[in-house]
Amino acid sequence: MRQLLYILAVSCLLLTSCGGLQKRTLFFRDNEFTDTTVLITKIPAYIQSIIQTDDILAIKISSISDFTEKNPVSIFNEGGIEYNLTPSGNGGVGSAGSVKGYLVDADGYIDFPVLGKLKVVGLTMRNVKDILSEKLRDNYVKDPVVEIRILNYKVSVLGSIKYPGVVIAPNHRLNVMEALSAAGDITIEGRRDNVMVIRENNGRREFARLNLNSRNAFTNPYFYLKQNDIVYVEAGRVQRQLNHNDLIRIYLPAIATFITTIFGIVAIEKLTK
Repeated sequence: MRQLLYILAVSCLLLTSCGGLQKRTLFFRDNEFTDTTVLITKIPAYIQSIIQTDDILAIKISSISDFTEKNPVSIFNEGGIEYNLTPSGNGGVGSAGSVKGYLVDADGYIDFPVLGKLKVVGLTMRNVKDILSEKLRDNYVKDPVVEIRILNYKVSVLGSIKYPGVVIAPNHRLNVMEALSAAGDITIEGRRDNVMVIRENNGRREFARLNLNSRNAFTNPYFYLKQNDIVYVEAGRVQRQLNHNDLIRIYLPAIATFITTIFGIVAIEKLTK
């Protein structure tokens, strides 16, 4: 009888540990199923991305003249260089593959056909559209329509992630949950209560932390990511210790499984007698 009680106590301990692990691996676990309150947060207005050095811009020019004359805008659509933008990891959001674009150089310029060097760094895409439309309308194209896209709009997702790597966002808008989802989600040992976002902003590097165990993460100003942000998921303290101890990391799971199996067999034998 004493052995049976001992086995039941160990089993309860194991179940309790599993329950604690389950709670740590849940997103927004402060919103329990018994919580009937509704949290409403205001979604921030969309802010256009600012063009930075090393951005690759896809620029397409079209005009009503395309239908009435001998393709006068074709020369403006033949510039740029082929780039392979297939992201690392699991492919990310909207895998781009091989595309043609204009690289913003270290001085903030692109080399555009006929017009030559244009300074675009620090401008929004709307600013660049207006500048190109004005220059083309005054000299070369009737009623030009300019479309611009940042081809390598990306964030890096690192740490305790299933597929660490680069995630590309073709629509220029990405939040932390979307980035983690594209990278295969946080692994079981990753800390959801301490996700770090690293951002370069006006010559400064900012470090912010989000607690994804809480639904209040949606109100964090760093929940919506910006271009070239880094999302880092820290491993739990126990996991870090295991990573530094090969003996524990390799053999402890096998030993624990063996012991649990023995306890289970003994318990079954006791109950069947």
